[in-house]
Amino acid sequence: MKSMLRCLAVVLIAAAAADAQNYLPKGSIFGGIRIGVGAKESAFDVALDGEYTLTDLGEAGPGIVNLGISIDYSRFSKVVTQGNLSSTQTTTYVPISLTGIYHLSPSIEDMPQLDPYILGGLAYRIYTVSSDLGYGVIDTRSNNEVILVGGIGAWYFFTPQLAGHLRLAFGASTATIGIVYRFR
Repeated sequence: MKSMLRCLAVVLIAAAAADAQNYLPKGSIFGGIRIGVGAKESAFDVALDGEYTLTDLGEAGPGIVNLGISIDYSRFSKVVTQGNLSSTQTTTYVPISLTGIYHLSPSIEDMPQLDPYILGGLAYRIYTVSSDLGYGVIDTRSNNEVILVGGIGAWYFFTPQLAGHLRLAFGASTATIGIVYRFR
């Protein structure tokens, strides 16, 4: 009986390990959405993500290389006072990021569904500030810039197609949580 249980355990572990390697096969396309805290003024952030898997497990060290694109949106308002004058200032950030992502999957043998990663890249940030100066006067200024983005995160696969997503980063967003779906 003990040998039967051991055999069953070995088969289940092997199946889980084989399944883990199929979470990020080469050529996969992922899409997702995240919400959380933006990179500026702790503003609410919403983001759309996309990733394409470039390598298979073992082709680039112990992990998998993906190419990612994301569009974040965050906006906040505050009252600015100078002397007797005050205005409401609304700031909007829209960084469009292109990143390289190194997935460390499957790095934890006991949790093959967990896929930690590191990312780095550049973003083109569209930055707009509008001030309501009163008396119907609104002043709007824009500044666009290229910024460095990076961070760490993890996917946790509930099924081979659906994963939860947690990211801690700098540049485009700070702390976000969301879901990821594998389309192919």
